[in-house]
Amino acid sequence: MINIKDPEILHKIIEFQSCIIEGRDIKGLLKQNIDFFLEKSQVDIITIYMHAQENVNPEYILSRDKKFEYALKKYIFNTKKFKWEKFVDNCNEYFASGVNHERVSKLYKIFQGFMRKKDAASFAKEIHVQHSVIIPIYNFDNKDIIGYICFISQSESEIDIEKVTSIKNTFETLLRPLYDKEYHTICNKCVKVDENLDFLTDQEKKIVKKVLTGVSYAEIADSLYISINTLKTHMKNIFNKYGVTSKIELFNKSRIDI
Repeated sequence: MINIKDPEILHKIIEFQSCIIEGRDIKGLLKQNIDFFLEKSQVDIITIYMHAQENVNPEYILSRDKKFEYALKKYIFNTKKFKWEKFVDNCNEYFASGVNHERVSKLYKIFQGFMRKKDAASFAKEIHVQHSVIIPIYNFDNKDIIGYICFISQSESEIDIEKVTSIKNTFETLLRPLYDKEYHTICNKCVKVDENLDFLTDQEKKIVKKVLTGVSYAEIADSLYISINTLKTHMKNIFNKYGVTSKIELFNKSRIDI
């Protein structure tokens, strides 16, 4: 049971959960509430790194300044694949003793293997990192780590562990139901593919039923007498309607009796 005492945070969780159930995108909700989370945690930057199909994905970035997001892509997540296992190994050097948080003095150690020491120093200088704390995010069993949340302060004041832990608990509460443990994906919307596919056009319904039975794009295009590009446009529209980005996510949300 996650312990959150702040009534404003509890109210925000209920608000978010209601919006997500209605089909709102959690990324959009977070963007609208950046100030709330930064003020409650009293930090300048919050980044959530999620386990995403064997890689690390900086899924959510909360910052008033776009410089951090640009720097993150420039120094770490540009064209490289950041493997989840390596990231966990790096973090385990901090969490091996079973602590639930760690003050990180050198970001290089967390991103070791994907970031040179020189780049780490440039990154920290560019975004004015003074203090940082990283905390694991657990699944419902409180054993499997599905992500890490990093709090960064650009001021001289030490980060208040109690405050950032409350925010970490908030995100843990919100993200657990949206995380698919089997495929290691996060669904930003709580939308299920309905049995009758009411959201879709007749052509899109035909495409989805074929996709969910494992038929290739080329075979689907041939059977429907359309080009591959037209099929891809249909798939893009289907993904948008259900808030997914891949066939795997679409399959995960499917409740269709094929």
